[in-house]
Amino acid sequence: MRRSLSILAFTAGLLAFAGPSSRVGFPPAPAACAQEAPPAEPAQPPVPPGAAPQQASNILNPNLSLVGNMAAYAGNDPALSDRAFEFLEAEIGLQAAIDPFSRADVFIAVSGEGVEVEEATVTWLALPASLGLRAGKFRSSFGKFNRTHPPETPFLDRPKAAERLFGEEGLASVGLSASYLSPTPFYLNIDLEATTNWDEAPLFGEETESGEIEAGGGRSDLGYLARLSAYHDFTEETNIFYGLSWAHGVHDPGAKLASDAWGADATVRWKDPRRAIYRSFTWQTEAYYARRSEVGDDTDVRGGFSYVEYQFARRWRTGLRGDYIEEPIERGTLAYLTFWPSEFSALSVQGLYSRGPEDRDDLSALLKLTFNIGPHGAHPF
Repeated sequence: MRRSLSILAFTAGLLAFAGPSSRVGFPPAPAACAQEAPPAEPAQPPVPPGAAPQQASNILNPNLSLVGNMAAYAGNDPALSDRAFEFLEAEIGLQAAIDPFSRADVFIAVSGEGVEVEEATVTWLALPASLGLRAGKFRSSFGKFNRTHPPETPFLDRPKAAERLFGEEGLASVGLSASYLSPTPFYLNIDLEATTNWDEAPLFGEETESGEIEAGGGRSDLGYLARLSAYHDFTEETNIFYGLSWAHGVHDPGAKLASDAWGADATVRWKDPRRAIYRSFTWQTEAYYARRSEVGDDTDVRGGFSYVEYQFARRWRTGLRGDYIEEPIERGTLAYLTFWPSEFSALSVQGLYSRGPEDRDDLSALLKLTFNIGPHGAHPF
């Protein structure tokens, strides 16, 4: 009897110690709910023998990327390379945030002509009064097309007007660029730049005996640029980005002869959000007017280009571009078909028709091959 009573007392003590939450059919007590168990440690994959433990991230290292650009030519256009195949360049990108308020972007082009820093900038993003400031070497904000690096354009060549006025690589120089986002109900941005004058741009320089273009760029011969750009949504699928640009530079420092360029650009995009990876349409147009001062007279140049691109399947795009420029008159038409195996590579077959100052008709077939490895940052919208 005493042994039975002892067993009952021991069992009652266990139940009292466990509390009411251990009884079948009873919810846990509120006091028990308030004491949550600590979160479980995330599962870590096993480390192979002899391997170093995995790091949380490479947050202290910049994003490193490379874009390769290769071309093939056939035809009789003398403005193109006389080689059948050519590796144009490998563009190396190093990009990282310096701190929560600024970032650095460096793009280095490696080609058969050597190594060149295409861009190397520090950008401050959070200055007072909606101001942004960029310093270093950068591509100028004249129009929209100039900001895009050559490997990332849809074309193997440059539009004739852009190349005649601004050179094979476009306007790029060293200096300061300030931007101001206006507090308006719609997007309105103002860009102002002061740089050493744009070398390698025929409009703003003189050709030397070696065939290179040299411009001013002293303390009193800087280049200046202003741009006003705006954005507007027509519908959920369609929008337009447009702007006005002006650039001024000295092409003959001794005689203080300067050149001015004005530009207008518009880019219309259509993309249905419900089928964004299958269908899209882009129409971009840029028009230029330039005036170059000469001893005794001025030279006026007008020109521009316009192209449309239609994405008709997930991996396929086709496009058509028209070129025109005066003094002397040149015209051109480029048609292309591009296949994207993925977002990291593209193969583009292009046909180019050109009619030069001598009324000569040139036909060429082009092949553009590009690939990208690493997190290459997007270009400005």
